[in-house]
Amino acid sequence: MACVGAPGVGRADVDPLSGVDFVRVGAVGNAPWMGNGTSGDIAIGRGSVGYEYSIGRFEITTAQWAEFMNAAFDRPASEWTPHVSPPSRWGGVAATPTAPGGLRWTVPAGNEMLPVGGISWRTAAIYCNWLSNGKSTDVSAFRSGAYDVATFLDNGNGFSDQVTHSANAQYWIPTWDEWIKAAHYDPNRFGPGQPGYWIASNTLGHLASAGPPGVGEANYGFVSPNPSLIPLGAYPGVTSAWGLLDTAGGTSEWTEQVFFSLGQPAERGYEGSYFGSLGNAAIGDSIYTPLGSSMPGSVASNFGFRLASSVPAPATCLIVGGLFGHAGTRDRRRGRRIGAFTRPGVWIALPAGTGESVRGSREPRPSWPTATAPQPPRP
Repeated sequence: MACVGAPGVGRADVDPLSGVDFVRVGAVGNAPWMGNGTSGDIAIGRGSVGYEYSIGRFEITTAQWAEFMNAAFDRPASEWTPHVSPPSRWGGVAATPTAPGGLRWTVPAGNEMLPVGGISWRTAAIYCNWLSNGKSTDVSAFRSGAYDVATFLDNGNGFSDQVTHSANAQYWIPTWDEWIKAAHYDPNRFGPGQPGYWIASNTLGHLASAGPPGVGEANYGFVSPNPSLIPLGAYPGVTSAWGLLDTAGGTSEWTEQVFFSLGQPAERGYEGSYFGSLGNAAIGDSIYTPLGSSMPGSVASNFGFRLASSVPAPATCLIVGGLFGHAGTRDRRRGRRIGAFTRPGVWIALPAGTGESVRGSREPRPSWPTATAPQPPRP
């Protein structure tokens, strides 16, 4: 693995299995965000993570997604996995399948780093299953590993999907605390060894401005040039303290977080402004609230994600907060399923670590067409 490290900054590792450029997030047991008096701040008490973990420097790329799509669809339609559909915005191009009745894509040169929009939470979870099973082409490799696909059902409460990833998963959708920490927490926010949180999901000291590379600081808030054709990493000077790129712009990123409130079904949260969104979507780049929430089976052209993992780092490379460390033990609870929400008339905010919380504001979906590739039949 390639290794890059600096005091207080996450080290990057390209995982040979997934191909994801991971940064290792340390500062184990960091303090949570405690707020600054801003009204409507629902992130108070969040952002503390009691273990080391890895998270993608970039969102999932076209090159990575094409491999998964081909594994899932270049086979007889009878073997396709429920809840998986091709994305609506990415750099993949339809190609001749190798299996009768299958679908296949290729990635033209130059499209490898294009963002992938149009991924449902459930499809992202199945990608994590596939990776956790070593990219096996057996049908069973898509059905469990990080999340049990048999739980993926909608009901009157929203859904019954497994709430958090299984304890032995190697890859998963980030928890909200993991996402907040990687995007906003800085072990040296106020000077060496003086930790704290950035309000924006970067270290600029302000919300990233909208505009194409060379004009703005993040890929959102404009429609020309085509923002979905701007590669990930095109704003190299705009990063979180751990080195994450495109936490603002690109796609809105799914988390495991479940939000619910009176009279509304449970939904999964997502973070970050997205390509083609209006300038006011930048509110989703502040620590105070996620951009929105949606049903886990929902597919919109702005939905994407970045991968989290337990993939360990070489002990000789790990540098956290200016001190050499080692890959810590991950203490995770087993994945849970949502039960019935039976407290009408009350907004429920469960403690950090449960994967559930009171819902934040909901962001409307963009008005782009939602399908530009052949779609498999819905289960």
